[in-house]
Amino acid sequence: MKLKYILLVLIFGTLKMFSQEKQKVLFSINNEPIYTNEFLNVYKKNLNLIQDSENNSAENYLKLFVDYKLKIKQAKELRIDTLNSFKIEISKYTETLVAPYLLDEAVTNKLVKEAYNRLLKEVSASHILIFAKEDALPADTLNAYKKLIEARNLILKGTDFAKVAQNYSQDPSVKQNGGKLGYFTAMQMVYPFENVAFSTQVDSVSMPFRTKYGFHILKVNDIRASKGEVEVAHIMLKKLNESNKQKMDSIYNLLAANKVDFYELAKKVSEDASSAVRGGKMKKFSYGRMVEDFAKKAFSLENDGDISKPFKTKYGWHIAKLIKKYPVESFEKIENDLKQKIKKDARSNLIGKSVINKLFKEYKIEVNKLALDQFYLTNWKSEPSMFTSKLLTIQNKTISQEDFINHLKKSKNISINKSFEKFKENEVLTYYKENLKYTNPKFAATLKEFEEGLMLFELLEQKVWDKSKDSIGLNNFYVKNKAVKYSNKDLKDIRGIVISDYQNLLEKQWIQSLHQKYTVDFNKSQKKKVIKHKF
Repeated sequence: MKLKYILLVLIFGTLKMFSQEKQKVLFSINNEPIYTNEFLNVYKKNLNLIQDSENNSAENYLKLFVDYKLKIKQAKELRIDTLNSFKIEISKYTETLVAPYLLDEAVTNKLVKEAYNRLLKEVSASHILIFAKEDALPADTLNAYKKLIEARNLILKGTDFAKVAQNYSQDPSVKQNGGKLGYFTAMQMVYPFENVAFSTQVDSVSMPFRTKYGFHILKVNDIRASKGEVEVAHIMLKKLNESNKQKMDSIYNLLAANKVDFYELAKKVSEDASSAVRGGKMKKFSYGRMVEDFAKKAFSLENDGDISKPFKTKYGWHIAKLIKKYPVESFEKIENDLKQKIKKDARSNLIGKSVINKLFKEYKIEVNKLALDQFYLTNWKSEPSMFTSKLLTIQNKTISQEDFINHLKKSKNISINKSFEKFKENEVLTYYKENLKYTNPKFAATLKEFEEGLMLFELLEQKVWDKSKDSIGLNNFYVKNKAVKYSNKDLKDIRGIVISDYQNLLEKQWIQSLHQKYTVDFNKSQKKKVIKHKF
């Protein structure tokens, strides 16, 4: 039954917004007008949903539409939209619904294309890192920058990068790798790092740049075509001793002679617990997602089923078997997947920032400078009662100093200046979201659909579903129809069918009561045109 009503909401709820003063009234409910174009829009749009139904004629569809509008009329009259549970659901849905409107589609598409073009390449780079917090003091920032310029100059003069990295870099792994990161592709490094890596020429050293970890310089060692991803299985012995090497040689000889099954042997002898249970099978990975010694050997296998000779990494001895290689797929195949990844990636900030910049240009925003300066002159923590003035105005909305104080309480050791800029952005976005239903017809129509759907379900719960749970009413209905309708079958054997039939009866009776309660007046000429498809 609920599925049926979900369909009805989809049919009748997706309503376009019209300039109603130019519309013709099709009918009214207690003098409240319902317009012809509203009906025609949903009828034409959803006709294919009911093409196998007896209700697909305009006349029958109009009857359903009137019944739907009567139910919504009663729901509003009963103030279902004022219930706390209703408001909570609407609030949750609105947050979800508004999310796409906070994204700049043009910027999104540009970032998706950029990411795909980068996925076609792999960059090998080395870097030097100086740690710095995102809210580091200017003096600390300048000091990190100077150190990296000093390191960069040494490299440009011919000093080996690894040697400079070991003297300057604060990356804990620098002692082992000399700053070398190996090959990576798009979406594998933080976005600012990726940007510099893919825009720096081979053998060149970048100027200092910042990520959330601190300040870096990097040198690009090589750029090559992407190897895509690979799926392998492996057998591993952890200790890098001669005894294990001999064991692996014996295992390889058995595998090469086809005397044992690779996957069964991996289950028995591999010391990589996470993959051994799956016969040594690992999740597919790209070159940069795996330690280089292992990746190099895995990607060197050419044909499905090829088995490597024993090799070692810092984790132990391995034998790898190629299951399958996965080249980078076409843009069309992975475009949607890339969009979802980008929305979760740091580059999504660029998308949101683009929307904010547009809103700042569109809205009239005024800052009360005296009210803002007060935060620099007076301690808001010890004297909050001193802050009662208007601080910010966005269009016709006023935001107070108290609102900013609430924002500051949630901020962590950020300057007043930075906090206010963030606060202002948040308030602009809040204003945009609050007013979207008045400025965007598509958003308003979708929200209206959900609101009416929620009201209808609540009313159906009261008028039909709850009543159908009444065992006395259900039993009386069954007894009355037992012989003719149910061929004297036992109620327990056909209970589901009986409940459904009883709900249909309750709804029919409810609709009849609505027609008695409210007056429906048709514009006869408009009704005639609708039924005869004269539009």
